[in-house]
Amino acid sequence: MPMNYLRFPRSILAALLATLGGTAANAEPAKVDISQDPNVLQFRAWQEANSLPAVALVADGEAPRTAGGSRIGGYVWLPDGETWPLDREGKPMVFLAQVDFGELPPLPDYPTSGALQFFISRTGDLYGMDFEKPENGDFRVIYRESLSGQGRLEVGSTKGVQKFDDYTPIFPETIAKGVRLVPFATSHKPSTDSWLMERDVEHLPPSNEREAWDRIYAYAGEVSLEDGFGQSRVGGHPEFTQSDWRIRPEYQDVDRVLLQLWTDDRNMMWGDSGQGQFLIRREDLLKRDFSKVFYQWDCY
Repeated sequence: MPMNYLRFPRSILAALLATLGGTAANAEPAKVDISQDPNVLQFRAWQEANSLPAVALVADGEAPRTAGGSRIGGYVWLPDGETWPLDREGKPMVFLAQVDFGELPPLPDYPTSGALQFFISRTGDLYGMDFEKPENGDFRVIYRESLSGQGRLEVGSTKGVQKFDDYTPIFPETIAKGVRLVPFATSHKPSTDSWLMERDVEHLPPSNEREAWDRIYAYAGEVSLEDGFGQSRVGGHPEFTQSDWRIRPEYQDVDRVLLQLWTDDRNMMWGDSGQGQFLIRREDLLKRDFSKVFYQWDCY
């Protein structure tokens, strides 16, 4: 009979052989710390140089039935004499979200009071988006300088709305009850899908250095969660599941995020686990001109 032998785990076998000066054909190779790779460091330096302040928004519990507060869905304050917003076909829009700047940590360039209310059409399966011209979609962004005065709280209809609805990303329970968005201050770096990488190409490794970019993309994937990618927010940089539509020259100065909402399995679903975003040019944000907003969403 063949002699029995001990079966060591690969990690122990590798350590024993290394001590004896040998190698193990089946031992796991030592993990390389790509965070210190010169090309990765160059990319990270570029990210840091382009970092923007942001306010992360975390869904946490039912939204209160009050005029103020940041939320997804739920009740929305409308002043007396103003009716519920209608889309271009005369149908009631979906109340998507509210951002209450009065409760947000200070964010440079953004209001410190008042609120933005976001409505989108539920006519058709694009949620009111215009692929070719994001500024021409069927949506409304309303800035309320104050949420006081004569007015009322209203809630959108859930009639005919199903979970995973083709015509609205928000689930019916979220439309009816709303979800509170809790803000906290952070900062946000541009991701590897940002068109800014092409703008600043001279500050990054050459595009034909495939191995360098393989390491950069691998590192970006490792740290994506701790960098806040995939997190709903105001401010920071927009993120995408597909490509950055701002690569077109006419949109390259659309540089501020009014609101980015990512799929939340409990509250909303943008297509196939995507995101929705509302952007604005900094010059219009500073003027508080919210008539020039760009609405886009994409998914995997």
